[in-house]
Amino acid sequence: MPYSIGDRVRFMDSMDDGRVVAVPDDSTLLIEVDGMRMRVSVMEVVPVSSCSLSEEKHLYDANNQISRFKERQRPPVRSVRSGKKAARSSAVMEIDLHLDAVRRKYPAARNIPDSDALYLQLDIFEKSMAEAFRRGVRSVVFIHGNGRGILRGELIRRLKEYPGVDVCEASLLRYGGGAIEVLLK
Repeated sequence: MPYSIGDRVRFMDSMDDGRVVAVPDDSTLLIEVDGMRMRVSVMEVVPVSSCSLSEEKHLYDANNQISRFKERQRPPVRSVRSGKKAARSSAVMEIDLHLDAVRRKYPAARNIPDSDALYLQLDIFEKSMAEAFRRGVRSVVFIHGNGRGILRGELIRRLKEYPGVDVCEASLLRYGGGAIEVLLK
């Protein structure tokens, strides 16, 4: 099936979906998922119509024995928190930048070669900082892991460009030596 810009597609091995933002050729698509753009093969996605989740389940599960779609539990509707509870819930934001965690959260990221992993992690860092400022979070913990220190050094270098942030070690008891905490003023 030919895809066009704006089509909604779902990954065959997860419930994540996104929108087609470019069609470079007949075998690949550029898809945007949660603000991140990914290049994927057309064989890894299926088109999603505007029908409901129950109709989608019937289309893919009932008629296709090899489908991996599963019905997702919908979270209960809750009222918006205000006051002290809201401040506590938005106080700290944790971002795991380990490559395997990134690939679990963004299924199309598994197509990105390990040589480009640093760029992927830094892109997630930039988007997370923007989200933290937008939500008014007081503290962001970036879990980078213990390694050669390349990602950590690049995170600290980029954080120096942000006005009104302080960088310190995250809790050694909770994260070991592989995390930094960014305090937003």
